[in-house]
Amino acid sequence: MENLLLYFLVALLTCFLGTIPFGPINLSVVKATVDHNKRCGTEVALAAALIEIGEAIVAIFFGLLISSYLESNLVIRFIIATAFIVLAVIVYTRKSNPTLSASRVEQGSFFKKGLLIAALNPQAIPFWIFALAAISQYFNFEYTGIYLAAFLAGVFLGKLLALYGFVVASGYLKTHLAESSQLVNKVLAAVLLFIGISQLWNAFTL
Repeated sequence: MENLLLYFLVALLTCFLGTIPFGPINLSVVKATVDHNKRCGTEVALAAALIEIGEAIVAIFFGLLISSYLESNLVIRFIIATAFIVLAVIVYTRKSNPTLSASRVEQGSFFKKGLLIAALNPQAIPFWIFALAAISQYFNFEYTGIYLAAFLAGVFLGKLLALYGFVVASGYLKTHLAESSQLVNKVLAAVLLFIGISQLWNAFTL
């Protein structure tokens, strides 16, 4: 039971953090909530969370192929650690200016909109491949059977919780979107920097 909980919590936290940066899905959730109501924003969030499960499954397949090389290849581990640090610098220094673009989606079709937006933004697949490679350095996970189910449940709930946070905060984000984006960038940069440094430490001490 403890192992199942670990699979669930690691997936939940990873997906939650990966969802926080502003992108098409986050902005669509805010837009639907601001223009209509919380129910519409929640429908977009739910649809995106379902698509995330499929993208995580695809990434797990490729991630298992990659992770076998990480344990014995110091160079690849060093590259991954460096990539996290570089990403932290990029995220911290970038000046993002997210906007809530006009929407032509009619009332009642927000779940379909969420499915479409999530499916047309498959950047979650490389994110999960990258994340799984990092996770494999800390946990010896086997993505099979009930353990896979627990992991995917964490993916779903992590995505849904993060996006629902945008639903709840949509009123504030409508008028403070740029400031919020900068704050998110700083928090995410700190997380990425911590992961990168810990990866370097593991690469040279193990």
